[in-house]
Amino acid sequence: MIPDGVANDEPLDYTRTLEFLAHHLLAPGCSVVLSPRQFDVLKVYLAHIDRLVPNANFALEQCIDHRPSGYSVSWDNDGTAYEDDLIDTIMEEMTQSLGFHAGSILREGYLIDIGKIDQQIADIVQRVKSHHGLS
Repeated sequence: MIPDGVANDEPLDYTRTLEFLAHHLLAPGCSVVLSPRQFDVLKVYLAHIDRLVPNANFALEQCIDHRPSGYSVSWDNDGTAYEDDLIDTIMEEMTQSLGFHAGSILREGYLIDIGKIDQQIADIVQRVKSHHGLS
């Protein structure tokens, strides 16, 4: 089941828009094709990555909703072990929270409410810091 707001929204190519908004976070040839609500969620996650790990050389390579089933999300980063783990954990949570449908998605069709992302990120930071023995 595709959540309200995703099923009714046609995926659009937001690549140029994201190039304008956050070109420093995109790899050459990056492609972003999502519904409007999914794109709003993606922007919040990217803003958190940019704020938390600005020097980790993060680059989004693609984020595409292949409806009716499947998705493509990839990224690259080159920071410290902590920064890499933090980015990878955030991106994995984001992938699970964008309303995608595929066997690798634990809650298919779950599109996170933007208001819940800040707390999710705070929890991720604590978890990754604890894993790395940081306070």
